[in-house]
Amino acid sequence: MDLKGRIDHSLGAIRAHDWWDHKLPVLLFPAYATTFVYGIPLYAVAPYCLFLLMALAVGAAYVSLINDITDIDEDLAIGKPNRMAKIHRNVRWMFPIVCIALGVIAMVLLKMDTISIIFYSMSWLVFSLYSLRPFRWKTKGVLGVLCDASGAHMFPSLLMVTMVCHVANVQINYTWLISVAIWSFAFGLRGILWHQFMDKANDIQTNTRTFASKVDTAGFRPVATIIVITELVAFAVVLVYISQPILFFLLPVYFALVGIRFKKYEQYPIFILAPQNKPWQITMLDFYQFFLPVGLLVSAAYTQPWAWVVLVIHTLLFHKIAFIAIRDFSMTVRWGYFKLLVAIKRIA
Repeated sequence: MDLKGRIDHSLGAIRAHDWWDHKLPVLLFPAYATTFVYGIPLYAVAPYCLFLLMALAVGAAYVSLINDITDIDEDLAIGKPNRMAKIHRNVRWMFPIVCIALGVIAMVLLKMDTISIIFYSMSWLVFSLYSLRPFRWKTKGVLGVLCDASGAHMFPSLLMVTMVCHVANVQINYTWLISVAIWSFAFGLRGILWHQFMDKANDIQTNTRTFASKVDTAGFRPVATIIVITELVAFAVVLVYISQPILFFLLPVYFALVGIRFKKYEQYPIFILAPQNKPWQITMLDFYQFFLPVGLLVSAAYTQPWAWVVLVIHTLLFHKIAFIAIRDFSMTVRWGYFKLLVAIKRIA
C-alpha cells in the first residue's frame, strides 16, 4: 500500500469523512464570530484556532473509534461494515487510549484556562457515556440525544468562545456565550435526531433502543418544531451580536439556492424528518458549514491585515465543502438564468 493509500485507510478507520468537512467548519464559526463581537484582530488568535481545530479533530477521532468498537455486534447483525471488527480485540482499545493521551497533551500545549478545560473535557465525557458500557446512553432514549448534541456541538462551540477570550485576555460576555450555547445545542439536537430517525429501521432490527426507535414519527413533529424555532431564534440573536452585513446578504442568497435546488432537483427542504423515497436537503446546513464561516472570513479579509491568510487556510482545509457549495450554486444559477431566458422569449 502506497502512502496515499495508508493515509486514506487511516482516515477511514476514524471515519474522518463523516466529520471533517461536515462538522468542523461549523465549530470554527463561534471562534471567528467571537473576534467580531470583541473587536479582536483575527490574525491574533488564528494560530490558536488552528491548534484547537486539531484538538477537536482528536476528540472526533476518539468518538468515531469508540462508537465503532462498541457497535461491532450490532453492525455485524445487520451486515453493516465495521473497520474495528477486523482488528484484534486486544489491539482495538489502543487507538482511543492514544487519542486520550493526545487530548491531554493538547490541553497542556494550549494552556487552557479552567472553563475551557471543563468544556473540552465534557465533550469527551459525554461521548464516553454515550457509547461505553455499562452506561451506553446511546440506548437510553433522550439521554443519548442530549449527549450527542452537547458533545458534538455545544461544548466544542463553547470551548471556541472561551479560548478566544482567554487568548485575547478579555472578559467572557455570558449573554453571548449562552446564545451560542442555545443555538449550537439546538442545532446538535437536529443533527442527532435526523440521524436517529434515518437509522430507525436498522435500530429496531438490532434492538438498539435509541430515542427515535421508541418514538412515533408523526407524534414527534411538534417537538421538532419547538427545536427548530429555538435554534432559529438563538441564531438570530447570534447574528445581531456579530452585526456583519455580509451575513444578512448571504442569507437570502442561501435561501435562493435552496429554492432553486428544490425547483430543479426536487430536493425537499427538511429540518429533522426526511420524506420517504424523495430527495431532500437539510435546511441551514450549507449556510452553517460554508456561507457562515467563509462570510465572516471574507469580511475580515476586507477590513483586517493578514485575515486573507486565514481565509485561504480555511478554504484549503475544507475545500470539499467549499467546492460542493460553489458547484451547486453555479449550476443552479446557470439553470435559473436559462429558465429566465426561455420565459423572456415566450413573452416576446
